[in-house]
Amino acid sequence: MATITDYKSEPTALTVTWDDGATTTYPWIWLRDHAHDEETFHPVTMQRNIHTASIDPALVGTSVELSNGDVSIAWSDNDRSTIPVEFLADFRTPQVATTSLGIEPVLWDAEMIQPTPSTDYDAIMNTDEGLLDWLTKVSRYGFALAKGVPATGEATKELLERVAYIRRSIFGGFWEFEADMSKADTAYTNVELLSHTDATYSNDAPVQLLHCLFFEGTGGESTMADSFRVAAELKQHQPQHYETLSTVMVPGQYIGDGAHLMAARPVFRHDHHGKLVQVSFNNADRAPFLLPADEMIAFYDAIRAFDTLANDHSLQWRHTLEPGEAMLFDNWRAMHGRASYAGGRKLCGAYLNHEDFESKIRLLQNTLNG
Repeated sequence: MATITDYKSEPTALTVTWDDGATTTYPWIWLRDHAHDEETFHPVTMQRNIHTASIDPALVGTSVELSNGDVSIAWSDNDRSTIPVEFLADFRTPQVATTSLGIEPVLWDAEMIQPTPSTDYDAIMNTDEGLLDWLTKVSRYGFALAKGVPATGEATKELLERVAYIRRSIFGGFWEFEADMSKADTAYTNVELLSHTDATYSNDAPVQLLHCLFFEGTGGESTMADSFRVAAELKQHQPQHYETLSTVMVPGQYIGDGAHLMAARPVFRHDHHGKLVQVSFNNADRAPFLLPADEMIAFYDAIRAFDTLANDHSLQWRHTLEPGEAMLFDNWRAMHGRASYAGGRKLCGAYLNHEDFESKIRLLQNTLNG
């Protein structure tokens, strides 16, 4: 852990020198706002107790001491606060706020994704290391299999709940389904489903699990495409299409089963760093919209180029799921599909909130990796 070798009080801030020679300047108001005494910071809820807006803008530290791994500050209003050095070290480099998990995506094609990312079911269910390994692979590649799952709805539901509580949607909570058109969605048929993400009509697209419980027939090959890799190809070779899909707001909708859901976002959504964080594309669920003629034609040119790449077999993982193989995938990152099939096929699965998926990874990282 970094240690403080020197510090200097300035009129508006405390400047700290670290053991590697680097310096950080912390404004006094920031230090007061982030103090770890109970008046400021609740030790159980981890919430801020202090009313930040009521802090005197002229507040300064009148004396500073290092003691037992804490920085102790006496304030000009006669208050006193302590802040752990370890906490200050976490913010030693000023930067724009981020919620990153620290897992960099690995872009892949059909050849690079072999062998298929997977983790043994027993390891997932019985060890935190196994669970973190599985979820990390999903975050890194967009999907991963759990292998050796008992081919029952009950076991699959328990696997999902090992990650987070199940999200209820228009399809219910946990579902088992066949090609019976019990819902107004082509997933409930046996026709081919081209590469797409689910829930373009939702403001928060989920993480999803599918497990094939039974299949007697032909066809039905599952597909996955790395949408970030597809986006990278487009950005490199047809940047004008990448720009179009990064800026045009595309509405998605679900009509049926007593609901009319709608949401809109670009196909390529970026964070405030300009980093791609979500690909959202479902040609079947795209709602009607009209732009000026030249912009509309540019949009169609862009989705033609994108959709063609997303369904190029050289960029797809293709595999016939067998009972015992539960596939967890991120609808922000991976596009899934299915070849048409004949015969009987029964799947089960559910959605998980993306934020809960991320939460479980953070908790496991904190527990296992410090």
